[in-house]
Amino acid sequence: MFAASAEAQGQTSCELTKNHGQGFTTTIESVVEDCDGGFEIKLRLEHDGCDSDCNELSNYAIQAADGTYSNISVGDVVGGFTFGQIETGNLGSQIPFDGIKVDGISGIGDGQAGSFVVTYTLTELQDQKVSTKAGPDTDIVEFSKSDFEDFLLCAGTGCGDGEVINKYPAAGPGTLAYEDLWPSKGDFDFNDVVIDYQFEVTSNNANIVQSVEATFELRAFGAGFRNGFGFQLTGGIQPGDISVSGSSLTENYITLNSNGTEAGQALPTIIVFDNAYNEMQHPGSGIGVNTDPNAPYVAPATFTINIEFTGGSYSFSDLSIADFKPFIIVDRERGREVHLPGNAPTDLADMSYFGTRDDDSDPSANRWYVSENNLPWAINIIESFDYPTEKTDILEAYLKFKDWAQSGGTLFPDWFSVDNPDYRDNSKIYTAP
Repeated sequence: MFAASAEAQGQTSCELTKNHGQGFTTTIESVVEDCDGGFEIKLRLEHDGCDSDCNELSNYAIQAADGTYSNISVGDVVGGFTFGQIETGNLGSQIPFDGIKVDGISGIGDGQAGSFVVTYTLTELQDQKVSTKAGPDTDIVEFSKSDFEDFLLCAGTGCGDGEVINKYPAAGPGTLAYEDLWPSKGDFDFNDVVIDYQFEVTSNNANIVQSVEATFELRAFGAGFRNGFGFQLTGGIQPGDISVSGSSLTENYITLNSNGTEAGQALPTIIVFDNAYNEMQHPGSGIGVNTDPNAPYVAPATFTINIEFTGGSYSFSDLSIADFKPFIIVDRERGREVHLPGNAPTDLADMSYFGTRDDDSDPSANRWYVSENNLPWAINIIESFDYPTEKTDILEAYLKFKDWAQSGGTLFPDWFSVDNPDYRDNSKIYTAP
């Protein structure tokens, strides 16, 4: 499947994973200082499903000094994992440390993929060994005290004064570019809607998200259609737990809830604008705005969406802002949405478009918004992107785009980079004056 964005270079994660062997890994998933002298820690055990020389797990143990741990629980189970009991203190002769043991485990390992999370509270951070017992083997990995301290620093979940602000993309705006003739291929110039974006997430010192400020800059639209733009939040955020302001709605086809989210949506859905032509004045020549080098340049339109968290308790990782789902609405037809490849449509999409003309979506396989040969109708670049000129196929402007798309994002992940002049034909790329 085609990669949904140009994020193949990766986004830095605070998580630290260590390999036990036999397909088992342990990851520091969360470290949160509670400001009362305690630290809530979450360790995630995962198995990759291997069966050859990979035995079923029987117990899982975490080292902790006597008197420093409490509030132990096991949850977030994926797969058929079950366990018998949680033991503490001296864990027996086969485990060379004291602490916490999840015993009587079955349903994970020996070909059974899955995961679970052990949550516990420590009065102080410390070096901790972690063991898996699978078949005759006990495999131990070690996390140092500094590993946990580094997570606190990276995630901003320590007990400090004031607020913690995280930006995505961290280095500056990313770019979304759309082709609006879906489900037909169209001219494939990816300039029908071009938007730069950046999120600024404010959390308190307990890592609970307080607000999000999303900045969108409409740079160009090479379309005759009157297109709108919106996005969804994922990560389990409930629509009723936020309040949204800053949308520019000039038509009458969008219905909002009282809190500013779009009505009729299970996921919190935010419409930024509903008609690009009402946001940037057409210069009088050329198709659209800022796609024809011979037409006058028009200053971009900037939108600031403010999202206040009024309920619930969501961490930065819960918000998962890098997984936001942006989309355009084509020509004021609410059901005709264009999303990034691999992203499912919203609840208000008209499903009759899928599988028609050049679209090769297969909802049963979670295959969305790609052609038969995996070409998309939308791209997401985590840096500012130089889009093609009007009526220029992106395959002619960016010479490695096709290889990247059809490889599922594995070949030429830097196909758009200005540092690789052999990858692009600058005569077919729009340059702002």
